[in-house]
Amino acid sequence: MITTYNRFAEIVSKLSRWACIISLSAMTIAILINVFFRYVLNDPLSWPPEFARFTQVAVTMLASGLAVRYGRHVGVTVLVMRLPMRMQTAVFIATNFLVLCFLAVVLFEGYKLAFFEGPSQLAPSLQVSMMWAFIAVPLGAFLMIVHVIEVSLNAVVNARVGLSPYALPGSVEKTEEPEG
Repeated sequence: MITTYNRFAEIVSKLSRWACIISLSAMTIAILINVFFRYVLNDPLSWPPEFARFTQVAVTMLASGLAVRYGRHVGVTVLVMRLPMRMQTAVFIATNFLVLCFLAVVLFEGYKLAFFEGPSQLAPSLQVSMMWAFIAVPLGAFLMIVHVIEVSLNAVVNARVGLSPYALPGSVEKTEEPEG
């Protein structure tokens, strides 16, 4: 079951990477267009800054799932790493459960924002439904949920062989049990 879920998470991760690449490229092009029209032609356009903001939010939300998957989010583990391995795993699972609860709220509220409030609003410069700007919020929350579940399952498996759940993915270092 865990390997099936890991394969699913890998597919989601690949799609996220491509979506990030496309969004970041679109944002860069919009910024270059804005700079060209503003400073070279001295005739600024109104849509590139708005489009760049929307794509920046999309990149941030999409990449957050990847950061969760690869253990790249900020975390303070100096005290937790001094605990016995079972306690480390328990703290890891408990904090991930709290993160899942928060992400479930973000997913639910982001869904309402994108699909109930977004269609009734238009972006000022782009004149498109704000749904397209808001959809990054529930999508990013979903991606983070997928990867929080993945790292939690893998942490339990790794704890059984003596690896710390706080070790970075791909690390094979074992954490020493504290004496006492």
